[in-house]
Amino acid sequence: MGSNLLVAAREFNASKETREILKGQIDNINENFLFVIVGEVNAGKSSFVNALLGSPVCATSHEICTQDVQKIIYGEKETLTQDSHQRITTRQFPAEILKEITVVDTPGTNSRELDHQVITERFIPKCNLVLFVFQLDNIHVQSAWDLFQKIKGEWSKKIVFILTKADRYSEEEQKNYKNVLTKYAVNENIDRPQIYVTSSKLQDEGKTDESGFGPIQDYINGDVLKDAALNKIIEDVKIIKKLMADINQEFDLRKTKYAKDSEARERIAGIIKTKESLTLSNIQNLTTKSLAAYDSNTEKTLEELNKGIGFFSFTYKSIRSVFGGVSTQTWLENVNKEHVERLNKDTNLILDSGVDSLKSDITYMVIGVKEELDALEDVRIQSTEMFHKIDEKRNEIVHSLKQNLTDFLDKSSVFKGDKVVKNNGVDYTGVNVAGGVAAIGGALTFITQISILDITGGVATGLGLLVAGGIAFSKKGKYIADVKEALAKKRALFENTLNNNLSSYFNQIKTKINDQFIDFDYHLKSEDNQIKEYNKVDHELKNELQDVERKIFS
Repeated sequence: MGSNLLVAAREFNASKETREILKGQIDNINENFLFVIVGEVNAGKSSFVNALLGSPVCATSHEICTQDVQKIIYGEKETLTQDSHQRITTRQFPAEILKEITVVDTPGTNSRELDHQVITERFIPKCNLVLFVFQLDNIHVQSAWDLFQKIKGEWSKKIVFILTKADRYSEEEQKNYKNVLTKYAVNENIDRPQIYVTSSKLQDEGKTDESGFGPIQDYINGDVLKDAALNKIIEDVKIIKKLMADINQEFDLRKTKYAKDSEARERIAGIIKTKESLTLSNIQNLTTKSLAAYDSNTEKTLEELNKGIGFFSFTYKSIRSVFGGVSTQTWLENVNKEHVERLNKDTNLILDSGVDSLKSDITYMVIGVKEELDALEDVRIQSTEMFHKIDEKRNEIVHSLKQNLTDFLDKSSVFKGDKVVKNNGVDYTGVNVAGGVAAIGGALTFITQISILDITGGVATGLGLLVAGGIAFSKKGKYIADVKEALAKKRALFENTLNNNLSSYFNQIKTKINDQFIDFDYHLKSEDNQIKEYNKVDHELKNELQDVERKIFS
Protein backbone atom coordinates (compact mmCIF):
# COMPACT_ATOMS: atom_id res chain seq x y z
CA MET A 1 0.00 0.00 0.00
CA GLY A 2 2.63 2.54 1.05
CA SER A 3 5.03 1.36 -1.64
CA ASN A 4 2.29 1.88 -4.24
CA LEU A 5 1.90 5.45 -3.03
CA LEU A 6 5.66 5.98 -3.31
CA VAL A 7 5.64 4.64 -6.88
CA ALA A 8 2.78 7.00 -7.69
CA ALA A 9 4.62 9.93 -6.09
CA ARG A 10 7.67 9.23 -8.25
CA GLU A 11 5.62 8.70 -11.40
CA PHE A 12 3.68 11.93 -10.96
CA ASN A 13 6.70 14.08 -10.15
CA ALA A 14 6.12 14.60 -6.43
CA SER A 15 8.74 16.76 -4.74
CA LYS A 16 11.90 15.20 -3.33
CA GLU A 17 10.80 16.02 0.23
CA THR A 18 7.43 14.31 -0.24
CA ARG A 19 9.13 11.21 -1.65
CA GLU A 20 11.63 11.13 1.22
CA ILE A 21 8.86 11.34 3.83
CA LEU A 22 6.96 8.57 2.03
CA LYS A 23 10.03 6.34 1.79
CA GLY A 24 10.84 6.91 5.45
CA GLN A 25 7.30 6.02 6.45
CA ILE A 26 7.33 2.86 4.35
CA ASP A 27 10.72 1.83 5.79
CA ASN A 28 9.31 2.47 9.25
CA ILE A 29 6.32 0.15 8.84
CA ASN A 30 8.46 -2.91 9.62
CA GLU A 31 10.21 -1.26 12.57
CA ASN A 32 9.26 -1.11 16.24
CA PHE A 33 6.85 1.34 17.80
CA LEU A 34 8.71 4.63 17.39
CA PHE A 35 9.20 7.26 20.11
CA VAL A 36 10.53 10.65 19.02
CA ILE A 37 11.98 12.96 21.64
CA VAL A 38 11.77 16.67 20.81
CA GLY A 39 12.45 19.88 22.70
CA GLU A 40 14.86 22.74 23.15
CA VAL A 41 18.63 22.48 23.34
CA ASN A 42 19.67 21.74 26.95
CA ALA A 43 16.11 20.77 27.89
CA GLY A 44 17.49 17.44 29.15
CA LYS A 45 16.23 15.23 26.31
CA SER A 46 19.24 12.92 26.13
CA SER A 47 19.50 12.62 29.91
CA PHE A 48 15.81 11.74 30.00
CA VAL A 49 16.35 8.98 27.39
CA ASN A 50 19.27 7.53 29.33
CA ALA A 51 17.28 7.54 32.56
CA LEU A 52 14.29 5.96 30.82
CA LEU A 53 16.42 3.15 29.34
CA GLY A 54 18.48 2.76 32.51
CA SER A 55 21.79 3.10 30.66
CA PRO A 56 24.00 5.91 29.32
CA VAL A 57 22.96 5.12 25.75
CA CYS A 58 22.43 8.57 24.34
CA ALA A 59 25.33 11.00 24.14
CA THR A 60 24.63 14.11 26.15
CA SER A 61 27.46 16.38 25.10
CA HIS A 62 26.33 19.62 23.53
CA GLU A 63 28.47 19.07 20.45
CA ILE A 64 27.04 15.69 19.54
CA CYS A 65 23.45 16.43 20.40
CA THR A 66 23.30 19.47 18.14
CA GLN A 67 24.84 17.62 15.21
CA ASP A 68 22.76 14.52 14.55
CA VAL A 69 19.48 12.78 15.15
CA GLN A 70 20.24 9.86 17.48
CA LYS A 71 18.29 6.70 16.68
CA ILE A 72 18.45 4.05 19.42
CA ILE A 73 17.51 0.47 18.54
CA TYR A 74 17.95 -2.95 20.13
CA GLY A 75 21.16 -4.86 19.55
CA GLU A 76 22.89 -7.64 21.43
CA LYS A 77 26.08 -5.63 21.33
CA GLU A 78 26.67 -1.94 21.69
CA THR A 79 27.48 -0.46 18.24
CA LEU A 80 27.36 2.96 16.64
CA THR A 81 27.01 3.88 12.97
CA GLN A 82 26.74 7.31 11.40
CA ASP A 83 25.05 8.45 8.20
CA SER A 84 26.59 11.85 7.55
CA HIS A 85 24.36 12.46 4.53
CA GLN A 86 21.11 11.91 6.45
CA ARG A 87 22.63 13.35 9.68
CA ILE A 88 21.56 10.28 11.67
CA THR A 89 23.60 8.43 14.30
CA THR A 90 22.23 4.92 14.94
CA ARG A 91 23.02 3.30 18.31
CA GLN A 92 22.38 -0.37 19.00
CA PHE A 93 22.02 -1.23 22.67
CA PRO A 94 20.98 -4.39 24.60
CA ALA A 95 18.12 -2.85 26.59
CA GLU A 96 15.00 -5.04 26.87
CA ILE A 97 12.59 -2.20 26.24
CA LEU A 98 14.27 -1.56 22.86
CA LYS A 99 12.98 -4.93 21.64
CA GLU A 100 9.57 -3.32 21.45
CA ILE A 101 10.28 0.35 20.90
CA THR A 102 12.76 2.50 18.99
CA VAL A 103 13.77 5.84 20.48
CA VAL A 104 14.85 8.85 18.43
CA ASP A 105 16.49 11.82 20.13
CA THR A 106 16.38 14.90 17.90
CA PRO A 107 18.45 18.11 17.83
CA GLY A 108 17.07 21.04 19.78
CA THR A 109 14.44 23.19 18.07
CA ASN A 110 16.44 26.30 18.97
CA SER A 111 19.71 24.95 17.60
CA ARG A 112 21.83 27.50 15.74
CA GLU A 113 22.42 25.08 12.88
CA LEU A 114 19.64 25.93 10.46
CA ASP A 115 19.03 22.44 9.06
CA HIS A 116 18.32 20.84 12.44
CA GLN A 117 14.68 21.80 12.54
CA VAL A 118 14.31 20.44 9.01
CA ILE A 119 15.83 17.13 10.18
CA THR A 120 13.46 17.08 13.14
CA GLU A 121 10.41 17.81 11.05
CA ARG A 122 11.30 15.10 8.56
CA PHE A 123 11.56 12.52 11.34
CA ILE A 124 8.28 13.44 13.01
CA PRO A 125 6.02 11.97 10.28
CA LYS A 126 7.44 8.49 10.94
CA CYS A 127 6.85 8.42 14.69
CA ASN A 128 4.06 6.79 16.71
CA LEU A 129 4.47 8.82 19.90
CA VAL A 130 6.08 12.22 20.54
CA LEU A 131 7.65 12.95 23.92
CA PHE A 132 7.81 16.75 24.09
CA VAL A 133 10.49 17.72 26.60
CA PHE A 134 10.65 21.06 28.46
CA GLN A 135 12.98 22.10 31.21
CA LEU A 136 10.64 22.83 34.10
CA ASP A 137 11.14 26.59 34.12
CA ASN A 138 11.52 27.02 30.34
CA ILE A 139 8.11 26.23 28.88
CA HIS A 140 7.54 29.57 27.15
CA VAL A 141 10.04 29.31 24.25
CA GLN A 142 8.27 30.14 20.97
CA SER A 143 10.39 27.91 18.72
CA ALA A 144 9.27 24.87 20.70
CA TRP A 145 5.59 25.76 20.40
CA ASP A 146 6.01 26.46 16.68
CA LEU A 147 7.25 22.91 16.25
CA PHE A 148 4.47 21.65 18.53
CA GLN A 149 1.82 23.22 16.28
CA LYS A 150 3.34 21.52 13.25
CA ILE A 151 3.42 18.15 15.01
CA LYS A 152 -0.11 18.43 16.34
CA GLY A 153 -1.74 20.33 13.48
CA GLU A 154 -0.06 18.96 10.38
CA TRP A 155 0.70 15.42 11.49
CA SER A 156 -1.89 14.85 14.28
CA LYS A 157 0.60 12.98 16.44
CA LYS A 158 -0.03 11.69 19.96
CA ILE A 159 1.97 13.96 22.29
CA VAL A 160 3.07 13.42 25.87
CA PHE A 161 4.76 16.27 27.77
CA ILE A 162 7.86 15.69 29.88
CA LEU A 163 9.07 18.30 32.39
CA THR A 164 12.70 17.71 33.34
CA LYS A 165 15.20 18.69 36.06
CA ALA A 166 12.53 18.60 38.77
CA ASP A 167 15.20 18.09 41.45
CA ARG A 168 16.08 21.79 41.10
CA TYR A 169 12.64 22.99 42.16
CA SER A 170 10.31 22.73 45.11
CA GLU A 171 7.08 20.75 44.94
CA GLU A 172 5.12 24.01 44.84
CA GLU A 173 7.19 25.27 41.89
CA GLN A 174 6.78 21.94 40.10
CA LYS A 175 3.02 22.13 40.58
CA ASN A 176 2.85 25.73 39.32
CA TYR A 177 4.91 25.00 36.20
CA LYS A 178 2.81 21.92 35.46
CA ASN A 179 -0.37 24.02 35.74
CA VAL A 180 1.05 26.60 33.34
CA LEU A 181 1.98 23.90 30.82
CA THR A 182 -1.50 22.41 31.18
CA LYS A 183 -3.06 25.77 30.27
CA TYR A 184 -0.75 26.12 27.28
CA ALA A 185 -1.64 22.63 26.06
CA VAL A 186 -5.38 23.16 26.54
CA ASN A 187 -5.11 26.41 24.57
CA GLU A 188 -3.58 24.31 21.81
CA ASN A 189 -6.70 22.11 21.80
CA ILE A 190 -5.26 19.16 23.72
CA ASP A 191 -7.95 17.69 25.95
CA ARG A 192 -6.56 16.42 29.28
CA PRO A 193 -2.87 16.69 28.36
CA GLN A 194 -0.57 14.02 29.76
CA ILE A 195 2.27 15.71 31.65
CA TYR A 196 5.03 13.92 33.59
CA VAL A 197 7.40 15.77 35.93
CA THR A 198 10.75 13.99 36.01
CA SER A 199 14.31 14.18 37.30
CA SER A 200 16.92 12.22 35.40
CA LYS A 201 19.41 12.93 38.16
CA LEU A 202 17.23 11.29 40.85
CA GLN A 203 16.48 8.34 38.53
CA ASP A 204 20.21 7.80 37.94
CA GLU A 205 20.69 7.84 41.72
CA GLY A 206 18.14 5.04 42.07
CA LYS A 207 15.45 7.25 43.62
CA THR A 208 12.69 6.04 41.29
CA ASP A 209 9.84 7.01 43.62
CA GLU A 210 11.08 10.59 43.74
CA SER A 211 12.28 10.89 40.11
CA GLY A 212 8.82 10.77 38.53
CA PHE A 213 9.89 8.03 36.10
CA GLY A 214 7.54 5.47 37.65
CA PRO A 215 4.36 6.95 36.13
CA ILE A 216 5.89 7.45 32.68
CA GLN A 217 7.25 3.86 32.70
CA ASP A 218 3.83 2.57 33.76
CA TYR A 219 2.25 4.53 30.93
CA ILE A 220 4.71 3.10 28.38
CA ASN A 221 4.44 -0.48 29.63
CA GLY A 222 0.69 -0.33 29.98
CA ASP A 223 -1.08 2.05 27.65
CA VAL A 224 1.60 2.12 24.94
CA LEU A 225 3.19 -1.32 24.66
CA LYS A 226 0.02 -3.22 25.51
CA ASP A 227 -1.46 -2.44 22.10
CA ALA A 228 1.73 -1.27 20.44
CA ALA A 229 1.37 -3.40 17.28
CA LEU A 230 -2.23 -2.36 16.69
CA ASN A 231 -1.51 1.28 17.50
CA LYS A 232 1.44 1.26 15.16
CA ILE A 233 -0.68 -0.03 12.28
CA ILE A 234 -3.28 2.61 13.06
CA GLU A 235 -0.59 5.29 13.07
CA ASP A 236 0.90 3.96 9.83
CA VAL A 237 -2.51 4.07 8.15
CA LYS A 238 -3.07 7.56 9.54
CA ILE A 239 0.22 8.89 8.18
CA ILE A 240 -0.31 7.30 4.76
CA LYS A 241 -3.78 8.87 4.63
CA LYS A 242 -2.23 12.19 5.62
CA LEU A 243 0.37 11.92 2.88
CA MET A 244 -2.31 10.93 0.38
CA ALA A 245 -4.37 13.94 1.44
CA ASP A 246 -1.36 16.22 0.92
CA ILE A 247 -0.71 14.76 -2.52
CA ASN A 248 -4.40 15.02 -3.39
CA GLN A 249 -4.48 18.64 -2.25
CA GLU A 250 -1.62 19.53 -4.55
CA PHE A 251 -3.10 17.44 -7.34
CA ASP A 252 -6.36 19.37 -6.93
CA LEU A 253 -4.43 22.59 -7.58
CA ARG A 254 -2.84 20.95 -10.59
CA LYS A 255 -6.28 19.90 -11.84
CA THR A 256 -7.54 23.46 -11.38
CA LYS A 257 -4.68 24.82 -13.47
CA TYR A 258 -5.28 22.19 -16.13
CA ALA A 259 -9.00 23.02 -16.21
CA LYS A 260 -8.34 26.74 -16.65
CA ASP A 261 -5.72 26.10 -19.33
CA SER A 262 -8.08 23.72 -21.16
CA GLU A 263 -10.96 26.19 -20.96
CA ALA A 264 -8.74 28.94 -22.37
CA ARG A 265 -7.59 26.66 -25.20
CA GLU A 266 -11.19 25.73 -25.99
CA ARG A 267 -12.15 29.41 -26.08
CA ILE A 268 -9.26 30.12 -28.45
CA ALA A 269 -10.32 27.22 -30.69
CA GLY A 270 -13.90 28.54 -30.51
CA ILE A 271 -12.80 32.03 -31.56
CA ILE A 272 -10.92 30.63 -34.55
CA LYS A 273 -13.80 28.35 -35.54
CA THR A 274 -16.42 31.10 -35.24
CA LYS A 275 -14.37 33.58 -37.23
CA GLU A 276 -13.54 30.92 -39.81
CA SER A 277 -17.22 30.19 -40.35
CA LEU A 278 -18.03 33.91 -40.60
CA THR A 279 -15.08 34.65 -42.89
CA LEU A 280 -15.80 31.80 -45.30
CA SER A 281 -19.46 32.85 -45.39
CA ASN A 282 -18.45 36.44 -46.18
CA ILE A 283 -16.05 35.23 -48.86
CA GLN A 284 -18.90 33.22 -50.41
CA ASN A 285 -21.26 36.21 -50.27
CA LEU A 286 -18.59 38.42 -51.82
CA THR A 287 -18.03 35.92 -54.59
CA THR A 288 -21.78 35.56 -55.20
CA LYS A 289 -22.24 39.33 -55.52
CA SER A 290 -19.22 39.59 -57.84
CA LEU A 291 -20.57 36.79 -60.04
CA ALA A 292 -23.94 38.52 -60.20
CA ALA A 293 -22.15 41.64 -61.52
CA TYR A 294 -20.23 39.45 -63.97
CA ASP A 295 -23.46 37.83 -65.21
CA SER A 296 -25.18 41.21 -65.57
CA ASN A 297 -22.30 42.57 -67.66
CA THR A 298 -22.16 39.41 -69.75
CA GLU A 299 -25.88 39.70 -70.50
CA LYS A 300 -25.51 43.37 -71.57
CA THR A 301 -22.55 42.60 -73.82
CA LEU A 302 -24.22 39.62 -75.49
CA GLU A 303 -27.34 41.71 -76.06
CA GLU A 304 -25.26 44.49 -77.65
CA LEU A 305 -23.47 41.99 -79.88
CA ASN A 306 -26.72 40.37 -80.89
CA LYS A 307 -28.17 43.70 -81.94
CA GLY A 308 -24.99 44.98 -83.55
CA ILE A 309 -24.54 41.96 -85.79
CA GLY A 310 -28.05 42.26 -87.29
CA PHE A 311 -28.24 41.94 -91.07
CA PHE A 312 -28.73 45.61 -91.87
CA SER A 313 -26.64 47.07 -89.04
CA PHE A 314 -23.78 44.70 -89.78
CA THR A 315 -24.00 45.39 -93.49
CA TYR A 316 -24.19 49.11 -92.80
CA LYS A 317 -21.05 48.98 -90.60
CA SER A 318 -19.20 46.95 -93.20
CA ILE A 319 -20.15 49.35 -96.10
CA ARG A 320 -19.49 52.38 -93.92
CA SER A 321 -15.98 51.19 -93.12
CA VAL A 322 -15.15 51.35 -96.83
CA PHE A 323 -15.88 55.10 -96.82
CA GLY A 324 -13.88 55.87 -93.65
CA GLY A 325 -16.50 55.11 -90.97
CA VAL A 326 -16.03 52.89 -87.95
CA SER A 327 -15.05 49.45 -89.05
CA THR A 328 -16.64 46.25 -87.75
CA GLN A 329 -13.38 45.34 -86.01
CA THR A 330 -13.18 48.71 -84.26
CA TRP A 331 -16.77 48.40 -83.14
CA LEU A 332 -16.10 44.95 -81.67
CA GLU A 333 -13.02 46.23 -79.90
CA ASN A 334 -15.09 49.05 -78.37
CA VAL A 335 -17.66 46.52 -77.15
CA ASN A 336 -14.81 44.57 -75.58
CA LYS A 337 -13.35 47.68 -73.94
CA GLU A 338 -16.71 48.82 -72.53
CA HIS A 339 -17.38 45.33 -71.19
CA VAL A 340 -14.04 45.25 -69.35
CA GLU A 341 -14.51 48.76 -67.94
CA ARG A 342 -18.04 48.02 -66.67
CA LEU A 343 -16.94 44.71 -65.16
CA ASN A 344 -13.94 46.31 -63.44
CA LYS A 345 -16.05 49.12 -62.05
CA ASP A 346 -18.88 46.92 -60.76
CA THR A 347 -16.70 44.19 -59.24
CA ASN A 348 -14.29 46.70 -57.69
CA LEU A 349 -17.17 48.40 -55.88
CA ILE A 350 -18.37 45.07 -54.55
CA LEU A 351 -14.92 43.79 -53.55
CA ASP A 352 -13.82 47.07 -51.99
CA SER A 353 -16.87 47.08 -49.74
CA GLY A 354 -16.36 43.38 -48.86
CA VAL A 355 -12.67 43.67 -48.00
CA ASP A 356 -13.46 45.72 -44.89
CA SER A 357 -15.70 43.01 -43.44
CA LEU A 358 -13.13 40.32 -44.21
CA LYS A 359 -10.41 42.40 -42.62
CA SER A 360 -12.55 42.79 -39.50
CA ASP A 361 -13.21 39.04 -39.34
CA ILE A 362 -9.53 38.15 -39.52
CA THR A 363 -8.36 41.01 -37.30
CA TYR A 364 -10.85 40.20 -34.54
CA MET A 365 -9.88 36.55 -34.72
CA VAL A 366 -6.23 37.43 -34.22
CA ILE A 367 -6.95 39.96 -31.47
CA GLY A 368 -9.34 37.56 -29.71
CA VAL A 369 -6.69 34.82 -29.64
CA LYS A 370 -4.07 37.24 -28.32
CA GLU A 371 -6.37 38.54 -25.57
CA GLU A 372 -7.10 34.99 -24.41
CA LEU A 373 -3.39 34.26 -24.39
CA ASP A 374 -2.68 37.39 -22.35
CA ALA A 375 -5.32 36.29 -19.84
CA LEU A 376 -3.84 32.78 -19.79
CA GLU A 377 -0.41 34.09 -18.85
CA ASP A 378 -1.99 36.19 -16.09
CA VAL A 379 -3.72 33.18 -14.50
CA ARG A 380 -2.66 33.19 -10.85
CA ILE A 381 -3.26 29.92 -9.02
CA GLN A 382 -1.32 28.97 -5.89
CA SER A 383 1.91 27.28 -6.88
CA THR A 384 2.34 23.73 -5.62
CA GLU A 385 5.50 22.55 -3.93
CA MET A 386 5.08 19.04 -5.22
CA PHE A 387 4.64 20.01 -8.85
CA HIS A 388 6.70 23.18 -9.01
CA LYS A 389 8.78 21.84 -11.92
CA ILE A 390 5.63 21.18 -13.94
CA ASP A 391 4.35 24.64 -12.99
CA GLU A 392 7.60 26.20 -14.20
CA LYS A 393 7.46 24.25 -17.47
CA ARG A 394 3.85 25.31 -18.05
CA ASN A 395 4.70 28.97 -17.41
CA GLU A 396 7.66 28.76 -19.80
CA ILE A 397 5.45 27.28 -22.53
CA VAL A 398 2.75 29.95 -22.09
CA HIS A 399 5.31 32.77 -22.04
CA SER A 400 7.04 31.41 -25.14
CA LEU A 401 3.69 30.93 -26.86
CA LYS A 402 2.70 34.52 -26.17
CA GLN A 403 6.05 35.84 -27.39
CA ASN A 404 6.00 33.72 -30.54
CA LEU A 405 2.44 34.74 -31.36
CA THR A 406 3.28 38.40 -30.79
CA ASP A 407 6.29 38.10 -33.13
CA PHE A 408 4.11 36.36 -35.70
CA LEU A 409 1.44 39.07 -35.55
CA ASP A 410 4.02 41.85 -35.78
CA LYS A 411 6.47 40.44 -38.27
CA SER A 412 5.06 37.54 -40.26
CA SER A 413 5.14 37.96 -44.04
CA VAL A 414 1.69 36.39 -44.25
CA PHE A 415 0.18 39.74 -43.28
CA LYS A 416 2.21 41.50 -45.94
CA GLY A 417 0.97 39.09 -48.58
CA ASP A 418 4.41 37.73 -49.47
CA LYS A 419 3.60 34.80 -51.76
CA VAL A 420 0.50 33.99 -49.76
CA VAL A 421 -1.37 31.97 -52.36
CA LYS A 422 1.45 29.71 -53.47
CA ASN A 423 -0.70 27.02 -55.07
CA ASN A 424 -2.11 29.49 -57.56
CA GLY A 425 1.22 31.12 -58.28
CA VAL A 426 0.27 34.52 -56.88
CA ASP A 427 3.43 36.41 -55.99
CA TYR A 428 3.13 39.14 -53.35
CA THR A 429 6.80 39.90 -53.01
CA GLY A 430 6.49 43.40 -54.38
CA VAL A 431 3.44 44.42 -52.37
CA ASN A 432 4.19 47.58 -50.43
CA VAL A 433 1.97 47.46 -47.35
CA ALA A 434 2.47 48.06 -43.62
CA GLY A 435 3.69 45.18 -41.44
CA GLY A 436 1.74 43.19 -38.85
CA VAL A 437 -2.02 42.83 -38.51
CA ALA A 438 -2.51 46.30 -39.99
CA ALA A 439 -1.43 44.86 -43.34
CA ILE A 440 -4.42 42.50 -43.59
CA GLY A 441 -6.50 45.06 -45.52
CA GLY A 442 -3.70 45.69 -47.99
CA ALA A 443 -3.13 42.00 -48.58
CA LEU A 444 -6.84 41.38 -49.12
CA THR A 445 -7.12 44.29 -51.54
CA PHE A 446 -4.18 42.96 -53.52
CA ILE A 447 -5.73 39.47 -53.63
CA THR A 448 -9.02 40.82 -55.03
CA GLN A 449 -7.21 43.01 -57.56
CA ILE A 450 -5.26 40.00 -58.80
CA SER A 451 -8.55 38.12 -59.18
CA ILE A 452 -10.21 40.94 -61.17
CA LEU A 453 -7.21 41.53 -63.42
CA ASP A 454 -6.90 37.85 -64.08
CA ILE A 455 -10.43 37.71 -65.48
CA THR A 456 -10.91 41.11 -67.12
CA GLY A 457 -7.48 41.03 -68.69
CA GLY A 458 -8.51 37.94 -70.59
CA VAL A 459 -12.05 38.85 -71.58
CA ALA A 460 -10.84 40.09 -74.98
CA THR A 461 -10.00 36.50 -75.81
CA GLY A 462 -13.70 35.76 -75.81
CA LEU A 463 -14.82 38.91 -77.57
CA GLY A 464 -12.09 39.26 -80.13
CA LEU A 465 -12.99 36.23 -82.19
CA LEU A 466 -12.62 38.14 -85.43
CA VAL A 467 -11.84 36.90 -88.87
CA ALA A 468 -9.64 39.10 -91.04
CA GLY A 469 -11.86 40.87 -93.54
CA GLY A 470 -15.01 40.75 -91.37
CA ILE A 471 -17.58 38.29 -90.13
CA ALA A 472 -20.25 36.82 -92.33
CA PHE A 473 -23.79 37.29 -91.11
CA SER A 474 -24.41 33.61 -91.65
CA LYS A 475 -21.91 32.84 -88.88
CA LYS A 476 -23.49 35.21 -86.35
CA GLY A 477 -25.01 32.42 -84.25
CA LYS A 478 -21.76 30.51 -83.95
CA TYR A 479 -19.87 33.71 -83.11
CA ILE A 480 -22.31 34.65 -80.30
CA ALA A 481 -22.17 31.08 -78.98
CA ASP A 482 -18.36 31.12 -78.93
CA VAL A 483 -18.31 34.44 -77.06
CA LYS A 484 -20.85 33.15 -74.54
CA GLU A 485 -18.81 29.99 -73.95
CA ALA A 486 -15.57 31.94 -73.51
CA LEU A 487 -17.19 34.31 -70.97
CA ALA A 488 -18.65 31.32 -69.08
CA LYS A 489 -15.17 29.81 -68.78
CA LYS A 490 -13.82 33.11 -67.52
CA ARG A 491 -16.68 33.25 -65.03
CA ALA A 492 -15.69 29.86 -63.56
CA LEU A 493 -12.06 30.95 -63.43
CA PHE A 494 -13.05 34.21 -61.69
CA GLU A 495 -15.11 32.34 -59.09
CA ASN A 496 -12.36 29.82 -58.33
CA THR A 497 -9.59 32.42 -58.26
CA LEU A 498 -11.41 34.77 -55.89
CA ASN A 499 -12.61 32.00 -53.58
CA ASN A 500 -9.34 30.12 -53.50
CA ASN A 501 -7.13 33.16 -53.01
CA LEU A 502 -9.20 34.64 -50.18
CA SER A 503 -9.80 31.27 -48.49
CA SER A 504 -6.14 30.32 -48.84
CA TYR A 505 -5.09 33.59 -47.24
CA PHE A 506 -7.38 33.07 -44.26
CA ASN A 507 -6.43 29.41 -43.88
CA GLN A 508 -2.75 30.24 -43.88
CA ILE A 509 -3.22 32.72 -41.03
CA LYS A 510 -5.38 30.22 -39.13
CA THR A 511 -2.85 27.41 -39.62
CA LYS A 512 0.07 29.55 -38.50
CA ILE A 513 -1.81 30.62 -35.36
CA ASN A 514 -2.69 27.01 -34.52
CA ASP A 515 0.94 25.99 -35.13
CA GLN A 516 1.96 28.32 -32.29
CA PHE A 517 0.01 26.09 -29.87
CA ILE A 518 1.73 22.77 -30.66
CA ASP A 519 3.82 22.71 -27.45
CA PHE A 520 0.94 23.98 -25.33
CA ASP A 521 -1.44 21.35 -26.74
CA TYR A 522 1.14 18.63 -26.06
CA HIS A 523 1.47 19.91 -22.48
CA LEU A 524 -2.32 19.78 -22.01
CA LYS A 525 -2.51 16.25 -23.40
CA SER A 526 0.29 15.11 -21.09
CA GLU A 527 -1.43 16.75 -18.11
CA ASP A 528 -4.74 15.12 -18.98
CA ASN A 529 -3.15 11.66 -19.21
CA GLN A 530 -1.33 12.05 -15.89
CA ILE A 531 -4.42 13.33 -14.08
CA LYS A 532 -6.51 10.41 -15.37
CA GLU A 533 -3.80 7.96 -14.37
CA TYR A 534 -3.46 9.50 -10.91
CA ASN A 535 -7.22 9.37 -10.35
CA LYS A 536 -7.06 5.67 -11.08
CA VAL A 537 -4.12 5.12 -8.70
CA ASP A 538 -5.78 7.26 -6.01
CA HIS A 539 -8.96 5.17 -6.23
CA GLU A 540 -6.98 1.93 -5.89
CA LEU A 541 -5.00 3.22 -2.88
CA LYS A 542 -8.14 4.40 -1.10
CA ASN A 543 -9.69 0.97 -1.57
CA GLU A 544 -6.56 -0.63 -0.09
CA LEU A 545 -6.69 1.69 2.92
CA GLN A 546 -10.35 0.91 3.49
CA ASP A 547 -9.56 -2.82 3.43
CA VAL A 548 -6.82 -2.34 6.04
CA GLU A 549 -9.07 -0.24 8.26
CA ARG A 550 -11.86 -2.81 8.06
CA LYS A 551 -9.44 -5.51 9.22
CA ILE A 552 -8.14 -3.30 12.05
CA PHE A 553 -11.52 -2.47 13.49
CA SER A 554 -13.35 -5.70 12.72
